[in-house]
Amino acid sequence: MRQVLFTDPASGSPAGPPMPVWVDAPTPAPGAGQVLIEVYASGLNRADLLQRDADYQPPAGESAVPGLECAGRIAASGPGVTGWQVGDLVCALLGSGGYASHVLVSQDLLLPVPDGWSLAEAAALPEALATAWWNLRTRAGLRPGDRVLVHAANSGVGTMAVRLARSLGAIVAGTVRTPMLAERVRALGADPVVVSTSPDAEEALRRQAPDGFDVVLDLVGAAVSGLTLAGLRTNGRWLCVGVLGGDEVPLSLREVIRRRLILTGGSLRGLPTAEKAAIIADLRRARPWAGPDGVRPVIAAAYPAADIAAALGRLERGGLLGKIVLDVSAHHDAPVIDLTEPL
Repeated sequence: MRQVLFTDPASGSPAGPPMPVWVDAPTPAPGAGQVLIEVYASGLNRADLLQRDADYQPPAGESAVPGLECAGRIAASGPGVTGWQVGDLVCALLGSGGYASHVLVSQDLLLPVPDGWSLAEAAALPEALATAWWNLRTRAGLRPGDRVLVHAANSGVGTMAVRLARSLGAIVAGTVRTPMLAERVRALGADPVVVSTSPDAEEALRRQAPDGFDVVLDLVGAAVSGLTLAGLRTNGRWLCVGVLGGDEVPLSLREVIRRRLILTGGSLRGLPTAEKAAIIADLRRARPWAGPDGVRPVIAAAYPAADIAAALGRLERGGLLGKIVLDVSAHHDAPVIDLTEPL
């Protein structure tokens, strides 16, 4: 098999972050309750950049290979696997290991590739959907009619959260960093969409959403904390799952008490496997991707495996609408599959 590892720049090369390099490795055999996936597409996430920079290491027991989600075919299954067959098209939530031609994963972390989806869409589904579902549905108890604000609504998780919240009957707004992204997120169904970098962003949010929000899904952190506090209603829930915009926030506990606010946070990757499996099982039952209003990932771009460094560089620059997907199909002897065409 082939897999990606981060290595320091070669001697004499310009200084910079570790480089992603494809290397050979033994193909593992699945153990009890595991399947081996022949990977055709992998989703890229900001966590991969943090892992590269040694700011966010894989959970104990996970491989050093980056990648939190993938899609492909089951190539082999271990003892005790039920409900899945060799040859099934699946996507998987991973603790690590997605940037590879093959990956081992527990059967409890598999989702079927929905009918009529491309492998690019399937590869972009597990991490974003599980994050949005766990926070909005499970932790916030989102109900029809609730008002939801999604920060970084243009991101992979953000676009998924906008679509998921709308499918659950919520009224959705968003924040983004540029006017162009605001228009594109508005087309996904969020309204209003406020440009968070604008000097009058808080005033604009209060003016355009005077009723405030029951739930804020915060994928940014400190840089938008003023918008969060300005937007939350009494009894509002602030769900912080990202701190790329900083992690230290001035907060009046007196204000928290007076408005009966709930502030919580969490990392999906760091959850015990049993808790992640429970989220996946819930998604299998609910099937939010099914039906005419089913949620689908937004794909920003697909890069060939050989261009992994360029793909990560594009992710790092930001300003995207949706997810970047890596095409790993060139590492297989089978005919190349067009990742963007429905299966």
